[in-house]
Amino acid sequence: MNKYKNIIKINRLFLFLISLLLVVFSCSVAVSSQDEQESNTDVRVTSVPKNLLVELFINADCATCPKAAFCLEDLTWGYEPGRVILAEAHIWGDGHDTPETNARYDWYVGDGIKGTPDTFFNGMSERIQGLCCDCGDINENYDGYQQIIEKHLTEFSPISITANQSIYGGKMVIEGEISNVSHSLLQNLFISGIVYFEGDDTEFYYLVRDIFENQDICQLTPMEKRKFSFVSDLDLSELTDDELDRYYAVIFIQDKLSKEIIQSFLVQ
Repeated sequence: MNKYKNIIKINRLFLFLISLLLVVFSCSVAVSSQDEQESNTDVRVTSVPKNLLVELFINADCATCPKAAFCLEDLTWGYEPGRVILAEAHIWGDGHDTPETNARYDWYVGDGIKGTPDTFFNGMSERIQGLCCDCGDINENYDGYQQIIEKHLTEFSPISITANQSIYGGKMVIEGEISNVSHSLLQNLFISGIVYFEGDDTEFYYLVRDIFENQDICQLTPMEKRKFSFVSDLDLSELTDDELDRYYAVIFIQDKLSKEIIQSFLVQ
């Protein structure tokens, strides 16, 4: 009789241990699922929309440049300020170019094929040399550029930028902060900027007047914030307030190796 009682006790103990293990396993799965959801939430919270910087390199003697400029100017006006940023950089001694615009174009292209118009969407993320459509039709070119822009606006960036501008002693001063909002180490970057003037005619609505000297970012650790400042070489001391209001600065982070622009910010 005692023998059977012992067997019953052992069976009950075995069933208790099995039940306990099932409870522990269920709790572990629940916690793991919750952690995964919180992790995914963190990724969404720390992802910021990636603005699009479009650099259009043109020359005053280029017959097809006005068509490219017209399409991109009109498209830029249709978006929220700062989402699509157009910079019209004249090159090759047409009277509106600068040493900085020529040097930047040479840096992009190197020994490759050169010619205007030449358009770079977030740096070397995408390049359109010549018109977007070889047919030359203005509507097809417009639609082609728009498709490229819409595609890039679906992307996200691991970096956020904030900045403001002031005028001191006739110089434009830009101060701000960049932040790595991702959980990854970012390396081989630099921060720079463009100053453009809001002109009155096509090819000059976003005329690049100055490009800042690059500031290297060897690495940016996860969640790290870093302050920056730039001073433009332009002498704005003789300008009226209305004229000063037509100068804008664009700050951007660019990969030194791939030449992709990681994030840009229109200082308003």
